[in-house]
Amino acid sequence: MNIFTFGHNARMHVCMMMVKYQYWNPFIKHTHDPQGVQQALLERIVKTQAETTYGRKYQFSRLRGYHEFRFGVPIQTYEDVRPYLQAQEATKGRELNDEQPISYAVTSGTTGQPKMIPILPRTPQMFRHYQLLSTYAQYQGIPKIFQGKMLVIAGQEVEGYLESGTSYGSMSGMLTSALPSMLQPKRIVPDLIERITEYQQKYLYLAAWALAEPNLSVVATANPSTFLKLLEVGRQHFSQLVEQLESDRKKTPDWIAPFPRLSRRRLRYLQSLVGQEDQLTVEALWPKLKAVVTWTGGSCGALIPSLKAKLSAKTAIVEMGYLSSEFLGSLNVDVQTNQCVPTFHENFFEFVEQADWDADRPNTLTLDQLEPGKRYYVLVTTMNGLYRYLMNDLIEVTGWFHRTPTIRFVQKGKGVTNLTGEKLYEFHVMNAVEAIQEAYQTTVEFYVMLADPLSLQYTLYLEHPPLDFFVGYKLEQHMGEANVEFQSKRASERLQPLRVVYVRPGTGDAYKAHSLQQGQRDAQFKVIRLQYSKDCSFDFSDYVRA
Repeated sequence: MNIFTFGHNARMHVCMMMVKYQYWNPFIKHTHDPQGVQQALLERIVKTQAETTYGRKYQFSRLRGYHEFRFGVPIQTYEDVRPYLQAQEATKGRELNDEQPISYAVTSGTTGQPKMIPILPRTPQMFRHYQLLSTYAQYQGIPKIFQGKMLVIAGQEVEGYLESGTSYGSMSGMLTSALPSMLQPKRIVPDLIERITEYQQKYLYLAAWALAEPNLSVVATANPSTFLKLLEVGRQHFSQLVEQLESDRKKTPDWIAPFPRLSRRRLRYLQSLVGQEDQLTVEALWPKLKAVVTWTGGSCGALIPSLKAKLSAKTAIVEMGYLSSEFLGSLNVDVQTNQCVPTFHENFFEFVEQADWDADRPNTLTLDQLEPGKRYYVLVTTMNGLYRYLMNDLIEVTGWFHRTPTIRFVQKGKGVTNLTGEKLYEFHVMNAVEAIQEAYQTTVEFYVMLADPLSLQYTLYLEHPPLDFFVGYKLEQHMGEANVEFQSKRASERLQPLRVVYVRPGTGDAYKAHSLQQGQRDAQFKVIRLQYSKDCSFDFSDYVRA
Protein backbone atom coordinates (compact mmCIF):
# COMPACT_ATOMS: atom_id res chain seq x y z
CA MET A 1 0.00 0.00 0.00
CA ASN A 2 1.51 3.36 -1.02
CA ILE A 3 1.49 6.49 1.14
CA PHE A 4 -1.31 8.13 -0.85
CA THR A 5 -3.56 5.09 -0.52
CA PHE A 6 -2.81 4.83 3.19
CA GLY A 7 -3.63 8.50 3.70
CA HIS A 8 -6.87 8.26 1.75
CA ASN A 9 -8.00 5.18 3.65
CA ALA A 10 -7.18 6.89 6.95
CA ARG A 11 -9.30 9.89 5.94
CA MET A 12 -12.08 7.52 4.90
CA HIS A 13 -12.00 5.88 8.33
CA VAL A 14 -12.15 9.25 10.12
CA CYS A 15 -15.07 10.37 7.93
CA MET A 16 -16.94 7.13 8.53
CA MET A 17 -16.53 7.47 12.29
CA MET A 18 -18.02 10.96 12.06
CA VAL A 19 -20.94 9.55 10.07
CA LYS A 20 -21.37 6.82 12.64
CA TYR A 21 -21.79 9.17 15.59
CA GLN A 22 -23.60 12.00 13.81
CA TYR A 23 -26.03 10.06 11.61
CA TRP A 24 -25.87 6.27 11.99
CA ASN A 25 -26.21 5.90 15.75
CA PRO A 26 -29.22 8.28 15.99
CA PHE A 27 -30.91 6.43 13.13
CA ILE A 28 -30.33 3.04 14.78
CA LYS A 29 -31.74 4.45 18.02
CA HIS A 30 -34.91 5.44 16.15
CA THR A 31 -35.40 1.84 14.94
CA HIS A 32 -36.44 1.04 18.52
CA ASP A 33 -39.46 3.38 18.18
CA PRO A 34 -40.23 3.85 14.47
CA GLN A 35 -43.90 4.61 14.97
CA GLY A 36 -43.11 7.49 17.33
CA VAL A 37 -40.84 8.92 14.61
CA GLN A 38 -43.61 8.38 12.06
CA GLN A 39 -46.21 10.29 14.08
CA ALA A 40 -43.90 13.26 14.56
CA LEU A 41 -42.99 13.23 10.87
CA LEU A 42 -46.64 13.21 9.74
CA GLU A 43 -47.38 16.19 11.98
CA ARG A 44 -44.43 18.07 10.49
CA ILE A 45 -45.48 17.31 6.90
CA VAL A 46 -49.08 18.39 7.47
CA LYS A 47 -48.01 21.58 9.24
CA THR A 48 -45.42 22.46 6.58
CA GLN A 49 -47.83 22.00 3.67
CA ALA A 50 -50.98 23.41 5.33
CA GLU A 51 -51.03 26.66 3.33
CA THR A 52 -50.66 25.09 -0.11
CA THR A 53 -53.69 24.84 -2.36
CA TYR A 54 -53.75 21.10 -1.75
CA GLY A 55 -53.36 21.55 2.01
CA ARG A 56 -56.20 24.07 2.20
CA LYS A 57 -58.48 21.83 0.13
CA TYR A 58 -58.07 18.97 2.60
CA GLN A 59 -57.87 21.23 5.67
CA PHE A 60 -54.40 20.18 6.77
CA SER A 61 -54.44 22.84 9.50
CA ARG A 62 -57.32 21.05 11.23
CA LEU A 63 -56.00 17.50 11.00
CA ARG A 64 -54.84 16.00 14.27
CA GLY A 65 -52.99 12.70 14.14
CA TYR A 66 -53.07 9.80 11.73
CA HIS A 67 -56.74 8.92 12.28
CA GLU A 68 -57.95 12.29 11.01
CA PHE A 69 -55.34 12.32 8.24
CA ARG A 70 -56.49 8.92 6.97
CA PHE A 71 -60.15 9.89 6.82
CA GLY A 72 -59.56 13.45 5.67
CA VAL A 73 -57.22 12.81 2.72
CA PRO A 74 -58.07 10.37 -0.10
CA ILE A 75 -55.66 7.83 -1.57
CA GLN A 76 -53.97 9.44 -4.57
CA THR A 77 -52.41 8.36 -7.86
CA TYR A 78 -50.06 10.46 -9.95
CA GLU A 79 -52.88 11.54 -12.26
CA ASP A 80 -54.61 13.07 -9.20
CA VAL A 81 -51.43 15.01 -8.46
CA ARG A 82 -50.49 16.04 -12.00
CA PRO A 83 -52.86 19.09 -12.28
CA TYR A 84 -51.40 20.59 -9.09
CA LEU A 85 -47.85 20.14 -10.34
CA GLN A 86 -48.65 21.61 -13.74
CA ALA A 87 -50.35 24.63 -12.17
CA GLN A 88 -47.49 25.06 -9.71
CA GLU A 89 -44.88 25.07 -12.47
CA ALA A 90 -46.93 27.47 -14.60
CA THR A 91 -47.77 30.00 -11.86
CA LYS A 92 -44.84 29.42 -9.47
CA GLY A 93 -47.49 29.32 -6.75
CA ARG A 94 -47.80 27.07 -3.71
CA GLU A 95 -50.15 24.53 -5.23
CA LEU A 96 -48.75 21.23 -3.96
CA ASN A 97 -45.53 22.23 -2.21
CA ASP A 98 -44.60 24.94 0.26
CA GLU A 99 -41.46 25.57 -1.83
CA GLN A 100 -41.00 25.86 -5.58
CA PRO A 101 -39.28 22.76 -7.04
CA ILE A 102 -35.70 23.29 -8.18
CA SER A 103 -35.85 20.20 -10.40
CA TYR A 104 -37.93 17.13 -11.17
CA ALA A 105 -37.13 13.42 -11.11
CA VAL A 106 -38.71 12.03 -14.25
CA THR A 107 -40.00 8.51 -14.76
CA SER A 108 -42.42 6.77 -17.11
CA GLY A 109 -46.13 7.11 -16.39
CA THR A 110 -49.09 4.81 -16.98
CA THR A 111 -50.79 7.24 -19.38
CA GLY A 112 -47.81 7.67 -21.69
CA GLN A 113 -46.96 11.06 -20.21
CA PRO A 114 -43.89 10.99 -17.97
CA LYS A 115 -44.28 11.51 -14.26
CA MET A 116 -42.47 14.55 -12.85
CA ILE A 117 -41.64 14.18 -9.15
CA PRO A 118 -40.77 17.50 -7.48
CA ILE A 119 -37.28 18.01 -6.08
CA LEU A 120 -37.46 20.82 -3.50
CA PRO A 121 -34.57 22.93 -2.12
CA ARG A 122 -34.42 20.63 0.93
CA THR A 123 -34.46 17.39 -1.09
CA PRO A 124 -30.74 17.19 -2.03
CA GLN A 125 -29.84 17.28 1.66
CA MET A 126 -32.20 14.35 2.26
CA PHE A 127 -30.45 12.47 -0.55
CA ARG A 128 -27.03 13.20 0.97
CA HIS A 129 -28.25 12.00 4.38
CA TYR A 130 -29.53 8.78 2.81
CA GLN A 131 -26.27 8.20 0.96
CA LEU A 132 -24.21 8.75 4.11
CA LEU A 133 -26.23 6.11 5.96
CA SER A 134 -26.03 3.71 3.04
CA THR A 135 -22.27 4.25 2.64
CA TYR A 136 -21.65 3.62 6.33
CA ALA A 137 -23.69 0.39 6.26
CA GLN A 138 -21.57 -0.88 3.36
CA TYR A 139 -18.31 0.35 4.94
CA GLN A 140 -18.91 -1.48 8.20
CA GLY A 141 -20.41 -4.58 6.58
CA ILE A 142 -17.84 -5.32 3.86
CA PRO A 143 -14.16 -4.77 4.73
CA LYS A 144 -12.14 -2.80 2.13
CA ILE A 145 -15.20 -2.17 -0.04
CA PHE A 146 -14.08 1.41 -0.74
CA GLN A 147 -10.31 0.89 -0.91
CA GLY A 148 -10.40 0.71 -4.70
CA LYS A 149 -12.32 2.49 -7.43
CA MET A 150 -16.08 2.54 -8.07
CA LEU A 151 -18.01 1.75 -11.24
CA VAL A 152 -21.29 3.63 -10.79
CA ILE A 153 -23.71 3.23 -13.69
CA ALA A 154 -26.58 5.70 -13.45
CA GLY A 155 -28.67 8.14 -15.41
CA GLN A 156 -28.07 11.86 -15.78
CA GLU A 157 -28.81 14.30 -12.99
CA VAL A 158 -29.95 16.84 -15.60
CA GLU A 159 -31.45 15.49 -18.81
CA GLY A 160 -33.20 18.63 -20.01
CA TYR A 161 -35.31 21.64 -19.08
CA LEU A 162 -39.03 22.38 -19.05
CA GLU A 163 -40.38 25.43 -20.87
CA SER A 164 -40.33 27.21 -17.51
CA GLY A 165 -36.57 26.64 -17.27
CA THR A 166 -36.74 24.09 -14.43
CA SER A 167 -34.46 21.11 -14.99
CA TYR A 168 -35.43 17.45 -14.92
CA GLY A 169 -33.36 14.28 -14.70
CA SER A 170 -33.11 10.75 -13.39
CA MET A 171 -33.31 9.81 -9.74
CA SER A 172 -30.27 7.56 -10.13
CA GLY A 173 -28.25 10.52 -11.41
CA MET A 174 -29.36 12.67 -8.49
CA LEU A 175 -28.42 9.97 -6.01
CA THR A 176 -25.01 9.57 -7.64
CA SER A 177 -24.40 13.31 -7.22
CA ALA A 178 -25.39 12.93 -3.57
CA LEU A 179 -22.67 10.34 -2.86
CA PRO A 180 -20.32 11.45 -0.06
CA SER A 181 -17.52 13.74 -1.23
CA MET A 182 -14.92 11.16 -0.17
CA LEU A 183 -16.36 8.70 -2.75
CA GLN A 184 -16.77 11.07 -5.69
CA PRO A 185 -13.07 10.90 -6.77
CA LYS A 186 -13.32 7.10 -6.80
CA ARG A 187 -15.89 7.04 -9.62
CA ILE A 188 -14.22 5.91 -12.84
CA VAL A 189 -16.87 6.76 -15.47
CA PRO A 190 -17.07 10.44 -16.47
CA ASP A 191 -20.50 12.06 -16.70
CA LEU A 192 -19.98 12.51 -20.43
CA ILE A 193 -20.40 8.77 -20.97
CA GLU A 194 -23.81 8.82 -19.28
CA ARG A 195 -24.99 11.35 -21.87
CA ILE A 196 -24.49 8.93 -24.75
CA THR A 197 -27.93 7.92 -25.97
CA GLU A 198 -27.01 5.18 -28.45
CA TYR A 199 -27.46 1.95 -26.51
CA GLN A 200 -24.60 -0.21 -27.87
CA GLN A 201 -22.09 2.64 -28.06
CA LYS A 202 -22.69 3.58 -24.44
CA TYR A 203 -21.93 0.04 -23.27
CA LEU A 204 -18.74 -0.04 -25.33
CA TYR A 205 -17.50 3.04 -23.49
CA LEU A 206 -18.58 1.68 -20.12
CA ALA A 207 -16.73 -1.55 -20.85
CA ALA A 208 -13.60 0.36 -21.91
CA TRP A 209 -13.50 2.44 -18.73
CA ALA A 210 -14.11 -0.64 -16.59
CA LEU A 211 -11.41 -2.69 -18.34
CA ALA A 212 -8.87 0.10 -17.89
CA GLU A 213 -9.25 0.04 -14.09
CA PRO A 214 -7.43 -2.83 -12.29
CA ASN A 215 -8.40 -1.69 -8.77
CA LEU A 216 -12.18 -1.83 -9.04
CA SER A 217 -13.63 -2.65 -5.62
CA VAL A 218 -17.35 -1.91 -6.01
CA VAL A 219 -19.91 -1.82 -8.82
CA ALA A 220 -23.20 0.02 -8.30
CA THR A 221 -26.08 -0.13 -10.76
CA ALA A 222 -29.80 -0.35 -10.08
CA ASN A 223 -30.48 -3.24 -12.43
CA PRO A 224 -28.21 -6.31 -12.54
CA SER A 225 -28.94 -6.61 -16.26
CA THR A 226 -26.82 -3.49 -16.80
CA PHE A 227 -23.67 -5.06 -15.36
CA LEU A 228 -24.38 -8.37 -17.10
CA LYS A 229 -24.74 -6.52 -20.39
CA LEU A 230 -21.48 -4.66 -19.78
CA LEU A 231 -19.69 -7.98 -19.18
CA GLU A 232 -21.15 -9.41 -22.37
CA VAL A 233 -20.15 -6.37 -24.46
CA GLY A 234 -16.68 -6.39 -22.92
CA ARG A 235 -16.19 -10.04 -23.82
CA GLN A 236 -17.60 -9.77 -27.36
CA HIS A 237 -15.55 -6.67 -28.24
CA PHE A 238 -12.54 -7.33 -26.03
CA SER A 239 -9.85 -7.27 -28.73
CA GLN A 240 -11.35 -4.16 -30.34
CA LEU A 241 -11.46 -2.34 -27.00
CA VAL A 242 -7.90 -3.30 -26.09
CA GLU A 243 -6.70 -2.12 -29.48
CA GLN A 244 -8.46 1.22 -29.00
CA LEU A 245 -7.01 1.57 -25.48
CA GLU A 246 -3.57 0.85 -26.93
CA SER A 247 -3.88 3.51 -29.66
CA ASP A 248 -3.44 6.30 -27.11
CA ARG A 249 -7.16 7.12 -27.22
CA LYS A 250 -7.09 8.70 -30.70
CA LYS A 251 -10.66 9.43 -31.76
CA THR A 252 -12.05 7.84 -34.88
CA PRO A 253 -15.42 8.57 -36.50
CA ASP A 254 -16.87 5.72 -34.45
CA TRP A 255 -15.68 7.04 -31.10
CA ILE A 256 -17.35 10.23 -29.88
CA ALA A 257 -16.02 10.45 -26.32
CA PRO A 258 -12.60 10.12 -24.67
CA PHE A 259 -11.13 6.77 -23.74
CA PRO A 260 -9.56 6.25 -20.32
CA ARG A 261 -5.86 6.49 -19.61
CA LEU A 262 -4.39 3.30 -18.23
CA SER A 263 -1.02 2.15 -16.99
CA ARG A 264 1.38 0.27 -19.24
CA ARG A 265 1.19 -2.63 -16.82
CA ARG A 266 -2.60 -2.82 -17.14
CA LEU A 267 -2.39 -2.54 -20.91
CA ARG A 268 0.13 -5.39 -21.14
CA TYR A 269 -2.11 -7.52 -18.93
CA LEU A 270 -5.18 -6.88 -21.11
CA GLN A 271 -3.15 -7.61 -24.23
CA SER A 272 -2.12 -10.97 -22.77
CA LEU A 273 -5.82 -11.89 -22.49
CA VAL A 274 -6.66 -11.24 -26.15
CA GLY A 275 -7.77 -14.50 -27.73
CA GLN A 276 -8.90 -15.90 -24.38
CA GLU A 277 -12.22 -14.06 -24.24
CA ASP A 278 -14.25 -17.21 -23.60
CA GLN A 279 -12.22 -17.89 -20.45
CA LEU A 280 -12.34 -14.34 -19.09
CA THR A 281 -13.75 -14.06 -15.57
CA VAL A 282 -14.74 -11.12 -13.43
CA GLU A 283 -12.14 -12.13 -10.88
CA ALA A 284 -9.38 -12.19 -13.52
CA LEU A 285 -10.27 -8.67 -14.64
CA TRP A 286 -10.97 -7.15 -11.22
CA PRO A 287 -9.46 -9.29 -8.45
CA LYS A 288 -10.21 -6.67 -5.77
CA LEU A 289 -13.96 -6.47 -6.48
CA LYS A 290 -15.70 -6.67 -3.09
CA ALA A 291 -19.34 -5.98 -3.92
CA VAL A 292 -21.95 -5.43 -6.59
CA VAL A 293 -24.68 -3.15 -5.26
CA THR A 294 -27.91 -3.65 -7.20
CA TRP A 295 -31.59 -4.56 -6.96
CA THR A 296 -32.14 -8.19 -6.01
CA GLY A 297 -35.94 -8.21 -5.64
CA GLY A 298 -38.85 -8.26 -8.05
CA SER A 299 -38.12 -9.10 -11.66
CA CYS A 300 -34.43 -8.31 -11.09
CA GLY A 301 -34.21 -11.32 -8.79
CA ALA A 302 -34.35 -13.61 -11.81
CA LEU A 303 -30.93 -12.33 -12.89
CA ILE A 304 -29.18 -12.77 -9.54
CA PRO A 305 -28.23 -16.45 -10.14
CA SER A 306 -26.59 -15.44 -13.45
CA LEU A 307 -24.77 -12.58 -11.75
CA LYS A 308 -23.64 -14.76 -8.86
CA ALA A 309 -22.29 -17.37 -11.27
CA LYS A 310 -20.00 -14.74 -12.80
CA LEU A 311 -18.62 -13.47 -9.49
CA SER A 312 -16.12 -15.02 -7.13
CA ALA A 313 -17.24 -16.18 -3.70
CA LYS A 314 -15.53 -13.17 -2.11
CA THR A 315 -17.68 -10.66 -4.02
CA ALA A 316 -20.91 -9.83 -2.20
CA ILE A 317 -24.20 -8.97 -3.90
CA VAL A 318 -25.70 -6.10 -1.91
CA GLU A 319 -29.35 -5.11 -2.14
CA MET A 320 -29.58 -1.47 -3.21
CA GLY A 321 -32.92 -0.96 -1.47
CA TYR A 322 -36.51 -0.24 -2.38
CA LEU A 323 -35.91 2.90 -4.45
CA SER A 324 -38.00 4.72 -7.03
CA SER A 325 -38.31 8.13 -8.67
CA GLU A 326 -41.09 8.98 -6.20
CA PHE A 327 -39.09 8.32 -3.04
CA LEU A 328 -36.27 6.37 -1.39
CA GLY A 329 -38.27 3.63 0.26
CA SER A 330 -35.82 1.52 2.25
CA LEU A 331 -32.27 1.48 3.59
CA ASN A 332 -30.07 -1.62 3.74
CA VAL A 333 -28.88 -1.66 7.35
CA ASP A 334 -27.14 -5.07 7.23
CA VAL A 335 -25.43 -5.67 3.89
CA GLN A 336 -24.31 -9.16 4.89
CA THR A 337 -27.91 -10.37 5.18
CA ASN A 338 -29.52 -7.61 3.08
CA GLN A 339 -31.94 -6.45 5.76
CA CYS A 340 -33.72 -3.31 4.57
CA VAL A 341 -35.84 -1.10 6.80
CA PRO A 342 -38.37 1.46 5.52
CA THR A 343 -37.12 5.06 5.50
CA PHE A 344 -39.51 5.88 8.34
CA HIS A 345 -37.47 8.95 9.35
CA GLU A 346 -38.17 10.75 6.04
CA ASN A 347 -41.42 9.27 4.66
CA PHE A 348 -44.74 8.42 6.27
CA PHE A 349 -45.87 4.90 5.38
CA GLU A 350 -49.23 3.20 5.14
CA PHE A 351 -49.84 -0.36 3.99
CA VAL A 352 -52.75 -2.44 2.73
CA GLU A 353 -52.55 -6.20 3.11
CA GLN A 354 -52.53 -7.95 -0.26
CA ALA A 355 -55.63 -10.02 0.51
CA ASP A 356 -57.59 -6.92 1.54
CA TRP A 357 -56.54 -5.03 -1.58
CA ASP A 358 -57.46 -7.91 -3.88
CA ALA A 359 -60.86 -8.09 -2.18
CA ASP A 360 -61.35 -4.29 -2.62
CA ARG A 361 -61.24 -3.72 1.14
CA PRO A 362 -58.28 -1.31 1.49
CA ASN A 363 -57.94 -1.16 5.27
CA THR A 364 -54.74 0.81 5.83
CA LEU A 365 -52.15 -0.16 8.42
CA THR A 366 -49.19 1.66 9.93
CA LEU A 367 -45.62 0.46 10.30
CA ASP A 368 -46.17 -1.03 13.75
CA GLN A 369 -49.09 -3.19 12.55
CA LEU A 370 -47.19 -5.20 9.94
CA GLU A 371 -46.59 -8.93 10.29
CA PRO A 372 -43.59 -10.95 9.03
CA GLY A 373 -44.35 -13.16 6.05
CA LYS A 374 -47.24 -11.04 4.82
CA ARG A 375 -47.34 -8.92 1.67
CA TYR A 376 -48.62 -5.39 1.47
CA TYR A 377 -49.29 -2.59 -1.01
CA VAL A 378 -47.52 0.66 -0.18
CA LEU A 379 -48.94 4.16 0.31
CA VAL A 380 -46.49 6.95 1.06
CA THR A 381 -46.66 10.56 2.21
CA THR A 382 -43.47 12.49 1.51
CA MET A 383 -41.94 15.88 2.25
CA ASN A 384 -42.06 16.54 -1.52
CA GLY A 385 -45.81 16.76 -1.98
CA LEU A 386 -47.06 13.21 -2.36
CA TYR A 387 -49.90 12.51 0.08
CA ARG A 388 -51.28 8.99 0.64
CA TYR A 389 -49.73 8.22 -2.72
CA LEU A 390 -50.36 4.75 -4.12
CA MET A 391 -47.00 3.34 -5.22
CA ASN A 392 -48.59 0.32 -6.93
CA ASP A 393 -45.82 -1.76 -5.35
CA LEU A 394 -46.10 -4.99 -3.43
CA ILE A 395 -43.60 -5.57 -0.61
CA GLU A 396 -43.10 -8.43 1.82
CA VAL A 397 -42.17 -8.14 5.49
CA THR A 398 -39.12 -10.35 6.03
CA GLY A 399 -38.53 -9.88 9.77
CA TRP A 400 -37.54 -7.27 12.31
CA PHE A 401 -34.60 -4.99 12.97
CA HIS A 402 -35.11 -4.02 16.60
CA ARG A 403 -38.75 -2.83 16.55
CA THR A 404 -38.73 -1.89 12.86
CA PRO A 405 -40.01 -4.32 10.21
CA THR A 406 -37.63 -5.26 7.41
CA ILE A 407 -39.05 -5.34 3.90
CA ARG A 408 -38.25 -6.53 0.39
CA PHE A 409 -39.75 -5.48 -2.92
CA VAL A 410 -41.82 -8.26 -4.51
CA GLN A 411 -43.27 -6.73 -7.68
CA LYS A 412 -45.15 -3.87 -9.24
CA GLY A 413 -48.87 -4.13 -8.59
CA LYS A 414 -49.60 -4.42 -12.28
CA GLY A 415 -47.62 -7.66 -12.48
CA VAL A 416 -50.81 -9.66 -11.91
CA THR A 417 -53.18 -11.25 -14.42
CA ASN A 418 -56.61 -12.79 -14.04
CA LEU A 419 -58.11 -14.66 -16.99
CA THR A 420 -60.63 -16.88 -15.21
CA GLY A 421 -60.28 -15.95 -11.51
CA GLU A 422 -56.82 -17.44 -10.92
CA LYS A 423 -55.13 -14.10 -10.01
CA LEU A 424 -51.64 -15.10 -11.05
CA TYR A 425 -48.87 -12.89 -9.71
CA GLU A 426 -45.46 -12.15 -11.17
CA PHE A 427 -43.74 -13.81 -8.22
CA HIS A 428 -45.63 -17.06 -8.95
CA VAL A 429 -44.06 -17.11 -12.42
CA MET A 430 -40.62 -16.11 -11.15
CA ASN A 431 -40.61 -18.83 -8.48
CA ALA A 432 -41.71 -21.43 -11.03
CA VAL A 433 -38.95 -20.47 -13.49
CA GLU A 434 -36.44 -20.51 -10.65
CA ALA A 435 -37.53 -24.06 -9.78
CA ILE A 436 -37.10 -25.08 -13.43
CA GLN A 437 -33.58 -23.65 -13.45
CA GLU A 438 -32.73 -25.72 -10.38
CA ALA A 439 -34.32 -28.87 -11.80
CA TYR A 440 -32.49 -28.61 -15.11
CA GLN A 441 -29.26 -27.15 -13.64
CA THR A 442 -29.37 -24.25 -16.07
CA THR A 443 -29.71 -20.48 -16.14
CA VAL A 444 -32.42 -18.42 -17.83
CA GLU A 445 -31.55 -14.74 -18.10
CA PHE A 446 -34.61 -13.54 -20.00
CA TYR A 447 -38.25 -14.63 -20.04
CA VAL A 448 -41.68 -13.04 -20.20
CA MET A 449 -45.08 -14.67 -19.70
CA LEU A 450 -48.07 -13.21 -21.56
CA ALA A 451 -51.72 -13.80 -20.70
CA ASP A 452 -54.22 -13.90 -23.58
CA PRO A 453 -57.86 -13.32 -22.51
CA LEU A 454 -59.17 -14.50 -25.90
CA SER A 455 -57.52 -17.92 -25.88
CA LEU A 456 -57.53 -18.16 -22.05
CA GLN A 457 -53.93 -19.25 -22.25
CA TYR A 458 -50.54 -18.27 -20.84
CA THR A 459 -47.46 -18.26 -23.07
CA LEU A 460 -43.95 -18.23 -21.63
CA TYR A 461 -41.29 -16.83 -23.98
CA LEU A 462 -37.97 -18.31 -22.88
CA GLU A 463 -34.56 -17.24 -24.17
CA HIS A 464 -32.97 -20.67 -23.90
CA PRO A 465 -32.23 -23.72 -26.03
CA PRO A 466 -35.25 -26.06 -26.05
CA LEU A 467 -35.63 -28.25 -22.98
CA ASP A 468 -37.68 -31.43 -22.81
CA PHE A 469 -41.39 -31.88 -23.47
CA PHE A 470 -42.32 -31.75 -19.76
CA VAL A 471 -41.19 -28.17 -19.03
CA GLY A 472 -44.68 -26.67 -19.47
CA TYR A 473 -46.20 -29.30 -17.19
CA LYS A 474 -43.56 -28.72 -14.52
CA LEU A 475 -44.07 -24.96 -14.66
CA GLU A 476 -47.82 -25.42 -14.25
CA GLN A 477 -47.20 -27.77 -11.33
CA HIS A 478 -45.05 -25.22 -9.51
CA MET A 479 -47.50 -22.38 -10.14
CA GLY A 480 -50.41 -24.57 -9.05
CA GLU A 481 -48.70 -25.48 -5.78
CA ALA A 482 -48.33 -21.77 -4.99
CA ASN A 483 -51.73 -20.73 -6.36
CA VAL A 484 -54.62 -23.14 -5.77
CA GLU A 485 -56.94 -21.09 -8.00
CA PHE A 486 -54.55 -21.53 -10.93
CA GLN A 487 -54.43 -25.25 -10.19
CA SER A 488 -58.24 -25.42 -10.06
CA LYS A 489 -58.74 -23.49 -13.30
CA ARG A 490 -56.25 -25.73 -15.13
CA ALA A 491 -57.84 -28.90 -13.73
CA SER A 492 -61.26 -27.78 -14.97
CA GLU A 493 -59.71 -26.71 -18.30
CA ARG A 494 -61.06 -23.21 -17.94
CA LEU A 495 -57.42 -22.26 -18.51
CA GLN A 496 -55.74 -23.78 -21.55
CA PRO A 497 -52.36 -25.55 -21.17
CA LEU A 498 -49.35 -23.32 -20.71
CA ARG A 499 -47.37 -22.77 -23.93
CA VAL A 500 -43.57 -22.55 -23.79
CA VAL A 501 -42.02 -20.76 -26.76
CA TYR A 502 -38.23 -20.69 -27.07
CA VAL A 503 -36.76 -17.51 -28.50
CA ARG A 504 -33.34 -16.82 -30.01
CA PRO A 505 -30.28 -15.46 -28.18
CA GLY A 506 -30.41 -11.68 -28.10
CA THR A 507 -34.17 -11.46 -27.61
CA GLY A 508 -33.74 -9.97 -24.15
CA ASP A 509 -31.50 -7.25 -25.56
CA ALA A 510 -34.00 -6.53 -28.35
CA TYR A 511 -36.82 -6.38 -25.80
CA LYS A 512 -34.87 -3.91 -23.68
CA ALA A 513 -33.95 -1.74 -26.68
CA HIS A 514 -37.62 -1.69 -27.71
CA SER A 515 -38.68 -0.74 -24.19
CA LEU A 516 -36.15 2.11 -24.07
CA GLN A 517 -37.51 3.39 -27.38
CA GLN A 518 -40.98 3.33 -25.82
CA GLY A 519 -39.83 5.64 -23.02
CA GLN A 520 -38.49 3.36 -20.28
CA ARG A 521 -35.25 4.47 -18.67
CA ASP A 522 -32.03 2.49 -18.98
CA ALA A 523 -30.82 3.00 -15.40
CA GLN A 524 -34.17 1.91 -13.94
CA PHE A 525 -35.22 -0.63 -16.56
CA LYS A 526 -37.15 -3.62 -15.23
CA VAL A 527 -38.69 -6.50 -17.12
CA ILE A 528 -42.31 -7.11 -16.16
CA ARG A 529 -42.23 -10.90 -16.22
CA LEU A 530 -46.01 -11.30 -16.32
CA GLN A 531 -48.20 -9.15 -18.59
CA TYR A 532 -51.38 -9.23 -20.59
CA SER A 533 -50.63 -9.75 -24.28
CA LYS A 534 -52.42 -6.48 -25.13
CA ASP A 535 -50.05 -4.55 -22.87
CA CYS A 536 -46.89 -5.90 -24.51
CA SER A 537 -45.94 -4.04 -27.69
CA PHE A 538 -42.87 -6.19 -28.36
CA ASP A 539 -43.40 -8.72 -31.16
CA PHE A 540 -41.94 -12.02 -29.96
CA SER A 541 -42.91 -13.79 -33.19
CA ASP A 542 -39.88 -12.29 -34.93
CA TYR A 543 -37.54 -14.02 -32.45
CA VAL A 544 -38.95 -17.53 -32.17
CA ARG A 545 -36.33 -20.25 -32.68
CA ALA A 546 -36.66 -22.19 -35.91
